[in-house]
Amino acid sequence: MVDRLPTGVEGLDRIIQGGFPRGTVNLVSGPAGSGKTLLGLHFVYTGAALYGQNVVYLSLEESRNGLDKVLEAYGMETAALESNGKFTLLDLGELRLGVKTTEYMLGFRELQDFLRTSMSKNRVDRLVVDSLSAAGLHYTSRKQLREELFSFGRFLRERYMTSLLISESIEGLGLTRWGFEQFVADSFIHLGLEEIKGELRRTLTIRKMRLTRHDTVKHPMRIAQGGMVVEADERVV
Repeated sequence: MVDRLPTGVEGLDRIIQGGFPRGTVNLVSGPAGSGKTLLGLHFVYTGAALYGQNVVYLSLEESRNGLDKVLEAYGMETAALESNGKFTLLDLGELRLGVKTTEYMLGFRELQDFLRTSMSKNRVDRLVVDSLSAAGLHYTSRKQLREELFSFGRFLRERYMTSLLISESIEGLGLTRWGFEQFVADSFIHLGLEEIKGELRRTLTIRKMRLTRHDTVKHPMRIAQGGMVVEADERVV
């Protein structure tokens, strides 16, 4: 039986046999406003709050203050979890490994070095990187970007941490920013914002997930008082 880590998203775990397989690299992609960051926060908060796991959320774009507001809005209390070292949220866009600057310079090799140092102190069970698109700004060569992203994926698997990598998509230009992020990952969840009968609706589709019997249905998804909810018994047609 495959050991799984529940995401904590209502409805999502039902359609992926209970959660992400432990030790896998998982990708979520979608346009602005589709719920990517909220999914990532659900994943790490669930691990720390319900399972006592050590979790890390690395933000490369969103400010710490902005993420704290999201956590508070959906009732995810993290103060006690942070004080006992279970929940770590880092705004690397500001910190840049300890140097404040407005210029972003972290690539995947720097992220890997940072995680290696962090993991020498404490095991990391769940990791979110938000987002790959920001790290990609470090590169001028598409070839180097692809090579270092794949190397980063191998690093995460070797450490047997369960990771969720966030990538943005640009509407009308493909499912991911660069078109190859999904090949790094063991699973790929795509979040959509679609106009249906004159109204924008959020959707969720499991494009792939290794070691998992999952459907390929496009499900409606909504943001409720308690956070993200996937309508597992409904489909968007």
